[in-house]
Amino acid sequence: MDEPVARESPSGTDVPVIDPSQANRAPNDRHTLDAVAILAVLPEYRRSFIEELTKLTSTSAVKLRFIAGDSHADASVRSSWHPGVTYVSNVHLFGRRMLWQPGTVFAGIRADVAIVDLNPRSITAWLIVGTRRLTRRRTLVWGHVNPRAGRDSRTAPLRRFMRRLSSGVVTYTWTDAEQVNAEQQKSPVWVAANGLYPSDKLVYNPSSNRYRILYVGRLETAKRPELLVDAYLRAISKLPDGVKLTLVGSGSLSSTLEERVEHLGASDQVELLGHIGDYCALKQIYAETMISVSPGYAGLSLTQSLGFGVPMLVADDEPHAPEIELLSPETGAYFAAGSAEALAARLVEVFEGRLRWEPERVMETARGQYSSTAMASGFLAAIIGKQQEEDQ
Repeated sequence: MDEPVARESPSGTDVPVIDPSQANRAPNDRHTLDAVAILAVLPEYRRSFIEELTKLTSTSAVKLRFIAGDSHADASVRSSWHPGVTYVSNVHLFGRRMLWQPGTVFAGIRADVAIVDLNPRSITAWLIVGTRRLTRRRTLVWGHVNPRAGRDSRTAPLRRFMRRLSSGVVTYTWTDAEQVNAEQQKSPVWVAANGLYPSDKLVYNPSSNRYRILYVGRLETAKRPELLVDAYLRAISKLPDGVKLTLVGSGSLSSTLEERVEHLGASDQVELLGHIGDYCALKQIYAETMISVSPGYAGLSLTQSLGFGVPMLVADDEPHAPEIELLSPETGAYFAAGSAEALAARLVEVFEGRLRWEPERVMETARGQYSSTAMASGFLAAIIGKQQEEDQ
């Protein structure tokens, strides 16, 4: 057997990219349900989901394998190492507009149940879904029901067609599930909501020393972290002494932001901590946070913030991920997108007490349906074909 080839992950852990032929191995015990999930990437934030799913499948008749590529079409989204996951080198075509995952198609075709990305840019997913449709084998598609540009974009019909070819859909949000039910009333749908931590770790910390304004996410143009820096510096004279802006994450704007903060003489007020994936470290940071902010499009950062009991300010006109369904007057507030002045005003309102939330209620909003525990349960229910209503 060939030795795995080590590839550097964003967290510094080596991601083993193995001989694709190894991905085609199936369990020998035919009394088990052989399921395989073939995904473009498995980032670090999926760690708790994988762990929770492993616990569930260890006491079930399901043998589930994950095969993941090393990087997404967005090159800043990369896999991290997870025990038991098979990794392959993705091949990106036509300027990273299309994806091919060598050596994975046969594994996807032969399994009892196959789960693939709901991603029309994946040639691999199309081949697996199409072949299994012809052979009447059960195939699930998993992902965002709509593209980032929305349900009326020109690529949306491709996603709808891929859903119709499949045996069922696993969505990230309840809103997406409602859309599938409305458009495909005969298609089974399950929700594996994007949870980052198990339910028993989503416990509010009643710390009173909350001096941070927090951003957690990739430092990329679409996320607009520079807008938050500008807004904070506009608001700082009206904020209580000691209030700091903390940015957690890395990306192509890291150096630019560091230089900008230093040039403005704000190094003591603005912290750029880089990527932090450790739960305990993040828990402590959120325990010191009054408000988190999504200056660009919101997604998992909203789930994470609410899970720690911290409300969020979100730009009102951005192509948000479906997790935006969590934002309400009870969990946060909107500000005018692209406006540093509007965001600065909101920050001042928060620290003056004109915007208030009940932290425990904020946390419970995410804890009930957006834990990795609930996510794993929904995913396993989809594999075995069990309707989630039975558990509610």
